[in-house]
Amino acid sequence: MTQGTRLEAVLFDMDGVIVDSEPLWSKAEQQLLARRNLRYSPQLKTVMMGLDSSEAVGFLIKHYDLKESVGDVVEERNQLIAGLFREFLRPMPHALQLVRSVHAAEIKTGLASSSPKELVDLALGRLNITGLFDLILSGDQVARGKPAPDIYLTAARQLGVSHESCLVIEDAPHGVAAAKAAGMCCLAISTSASEPELAAADRVVGDFDQVDLALLQDLVQHRIQRSQSTQKK
Repeated sequence: MTQGTRLEAVLFDMDGVIVDSEPLWSKAEQQLLARRNLRYSPQLKTVMMGLDSSEAVGFLIKHYDLKESVGDVVEERNQLIAGLFREFLRPMPHALQLVRSVHAAEIKTGLASSSPKELVDLALGRLNITGLFDLILSGDQVARGKPAPDIYLTAARQLGVSHESCLVIEDAPHGVAAAKAAGMCCLAISTSASEPELAAADRVVGDFDQVDLALLQDLVQHRIQRSQSTQKK
């Protein structure tokens, strides 16, 4: 593998990628709405998944015509999900093995989550995996949330690598859009959204047992080579 086609960093989303939390987020939103005698619609999940807290709550407030502030509902929602994290949080199957293999290969690892810092810290602490990541970024540390590319571009800059040499692992359409807007290669796992919804990714898999370090390296190499070939035409 020649210089310029090398994988230098893998950037992981957290919810639905590292931790099996998407069902817990749905449960928290069910509880939030039940307190207001409202019924949660599963169709909301696709729209909200991958958004930062303020954007997700803003959507809920608009959808249900709630007469409450975004800040108050965000705080309540975060309290609900934190309780569920403490009781039920588990890693995604085979995810930690992949993170450890990337880390062991001395490829930089970053976590780039739309969740607020307090929940990211709680989740990683519960699983005792904070030390596996060279960089941890949360949705409240960037100006614009996914699908804007800010969090991934910030991660690359802080890790000292080019966007072309990064690979993003995502589970949500908004996250895939953010990775592509950042000019990065993207692998999507279809545990939270369907394969057609994730079609913009460079590769979609159903489980991390289908993924190894060689696949990640090949995806980045082939993407860069295609880009270089296009530029020469």
